[in-house]
Amino acid sequence: MKKTINKSIPVWQFEHFSKFSSVLHYISGREGGVSDGNFDSLNLSASVSDDNTNVEENRQRLANELQIHPNDFLFPWQTHSDNIKIILNSDEKRDNLTDTDGIVTNLTGICISVLTADCVPLIFYDPSKQVIGAVHSGWRGTVKGIAGKMVQTFISEFNSKPADILVGIGPSIGPDVYEVGKDVIEEVQKTFGKESELILNEKKNNKAYLNLWKANRILLEHKRIPPENIEKAYICTYTDQEYFFSARRLGKDCGRFGAGIMLKRQ
Repeated sequence: MKKTINKSIPVWQFEHFSKFSSVLHYISGREGGVSDGNFDSLNLSASVSDDNTNVEENRQRLANELQIHPNDFLFPWQTHSDNIKIILNSDEKRDNLTDTDGIVTNLTGICISVLTADCVPLIFYDPSKQVIGAVHSGWRGTVKGIAGKMVQTFISEFNSKPADILVGIGPSIGPDVYEVGKDVIEEVQKTFGKESELILNEKKNNKAYLNLWKANRILLEHKRIPPENIEKAYICTYTDQEYFFSARRLGKDCGRFGAGIMLKRQ
């Protein structure tokens, strides 16, 4: 990933998406907004207790950085599900986005985005079929296989070939610090098996560390996404607290950064 600033707001971008002129994408951080406290400063979420006028200004500033309109952003109401919304009609694009953790579309001018503060954001692009996707995947979404389900949606709904799909795995809490309990350990092992080595340094107190980055890579590769098509940020939100929000560090009522992608208007 690379950090860029065109106007005033730093954003992070994946190298392999940046090669295509037909698409724009972003990973936002904490810097450049107007919020304070646990929302300092570029909180994009209206579902936390930040002032909505701050959120609107923050989204406006990010839109200015990306040179799009704030109304181009499309954020779902995330619930740690594996539900994916397919948007085929511009008239329906802002409807029925409750209980949604993934969005896919082939429409231009819609910046489909997800919000996170430790969970894994993933963005998808098939330059052959001109289809894009965005996914929010915490441990629950990961064990439900939402990343693989997004790939399957590209294949079944848009006739994509796995070899054509590019994926970016964005900043999230890293395996060195993401401590989880017995319930999470059991769910991960049900989905991936003990041999996956996703559970690290298991302790006598039924605690261990979970590697969400590797887990999502496994889900993608199981759907035959070539390893070279998967770009990984390897940025830990908990460790890099200066640049990204972390609910594990700040508490659940904290800011959220965004990850999104848009097919440019012709």
